[in-house]
Amino acid sequence: MCNATQNQTARQTTIDLLKQSIPKENWDENQRKLDLLKEQVLKHPLFEHNIITRLKNKSFSLNKIQSIHLEYQHSIVEIFTDALLMSQFQAKQLDNKIFSSVKMYPRFLIAFNINDEFGLSSDHNSYKDTPLNSHFCLFKKVLDDLSISKETQDTFVFSKEAINLRNFLESTYSDYIKVVLALAIAEQQVITFSPPLRESVANLDIAVNRGYYNVHGTTDDGTTEAADDLHEQDLWLLLTQALHFYDFEEISQIAFDYCDLWNAFWNKMDETA
Repeated sequence: MCNATQNQTARQTTIDLLKQSIPKENWDENQRKLDLLKEQVLKHPLFEHNIITRLKNKSFSLNKIQSIHLEYQHSIVEIFTDALLMSQFQAKQLDNKIFSSVKMYPRFLIAFNINDEFGLSSDHNSYKDTPLNSHFCLFKKVLDDLSISKETQDTFVFSKEAINLRNFLESTYSDYIKVVLALAIAEQQVITFSPPLRESVANLDIAVNRGYYNVHGTTDDGTTEAADDLHEQDLWLLLTQALHFYDFEEISQIAFDYCDLWNAFWNKMDETA
């Protein structure tokens, strides 16, 4: 297994190769457009949602926190690695746009995110290498900690908002640029909502210093072993490499449509049971 320095060097080497794979003027113009898009996305109401404060302030009952976690699992946690693997597979679409074998550059960069999701050791992860430390399995442990029975998990009826989110992400799987964009938005959502969700669980006297909430957040948070900010940055870099092959207006609309669906989801979750 690579050490932290090797991982950092490999990541930077891959980023350099991405930049060299297209003309500099394309890279610079794509970056300019995406910087503006990111700025606009962060101004979306989603990222200032009222539930962020309410989750921190013990505004919800145990039953409500349980249902929020079941809905969240269905919306994103259960299918996140599916989307990552599809983005890695669909990178093959770049071979005909740039040059044969260029798909290996994004696949290599996406692998850092996949390895993290699968629970493999990395710069920011001291967990043992076992499928039980994959993020989905760690989330399942949170459901157990919240005393959600298997019967409840199997029979829970998901809201249309959760179903819409899941369907939207799954609908991007056949298109490289769309699935990468959706993942970039999803990572920003994770960065924004993981801390208040973590606090909502901690407020129930459940330990969050290990497990799912310990590996979600940003590298500048010394209380976690998370790297979601690096994964988000990598996804935007992949978009920068390929943006000029696609309709920017369509890409922008996809970003805001996904944000709208997430906002509707959190509006639904904000309803007090």
